[in-house]
Amino acid sequence: MLGAFLLRELVDFRLFYLLIYAFALIGTFEMLRALDKRVNLYTKVIVWSYALALTPIFTFLGESAALIASFSAFILVLSSFVIEFYSSTVESVGCGLLALFYPTGLLYAMLKVNAFAEKGFVPMLLLFVIAVLSDVGAYLIGSAVRGKKLSPDISPKKTVSGFIGGLITGSIGALLVYFVFNGQAKGIIVSSDLEWLIFLAIGLFGAAISAFGDLVEGGLKRKLGIKDMGELLPGHGGILDRIDSTMFSAVLVFFVFAVALS
Repeated sequence: MLGAFLLRELVDFRLFYLLIYAFALIGTFEMLRALDKRVNLYTKVIVWSYALALTPIFTFLGESAALIASFSAFILVLSSFVIEFYSSTVESVGCGLLALFYPTGLLYAMLKVNAFAEKGFVPMLLLFVIAVLSDVGAYLIGSAVRGKKLSPDISPKKTVSGFIGGLITGSIGALLVYFVFNGQAKGIIVSSDLEWLIFLAIGLFGAAISAFGDLVEGGLKRKLGIKDMGELLPGHGGILDRIDSTMFSAVLVFFVFAVALS
């Protein structure tokens, strides 16, 4: 209870909107730079406008307005086939849709998870704990045990043992959230003494999806022929290199709590 009180007093969930907004803007810059000339100017304007507008629209106008903005941006990118007929190609429009969805579209799930903080901080805390601990566990256990490569063509350093280690630590992280912040977590999903099993499952699948998200970005970078998506964090790449797994696991956490809190 003391931990819950301190966290509630020290952290205003609305500050996370600013963080997510920064992720969207920096991530969009990195994505469009990586895609370079594959996206025409018209589509870049739409992608930038969407990244600039989505978080403020969601924050001040609500979910319905954000969904309208998202569908409008999608249609506007497709309209490149008409408005910019001579400069647009299937590749340019496809890359434009990719830049629209990755990262800003995926970050919409994180916006929704953050909005759940009005009913308690557990969803957002769960998201970051799973992402961080699964990543740390994968690195430590993978480095110690090594063994068979998980996906050598995409990420030669990732191993099956590291993947399993990430599943274990991600699951432990979810259980820690449940038991340490029991006052906030208990009964938030279901009213049952076995609710901890659901948290365990969220940790397990969240860790798996985090690893998948990391591989998705790894595959994208291989196809684009680049090492990192950005240079904002020397030695660690850009923002997208840091939040790729978190964005994907946010979708799972959003689905779970959207059902539980509805």
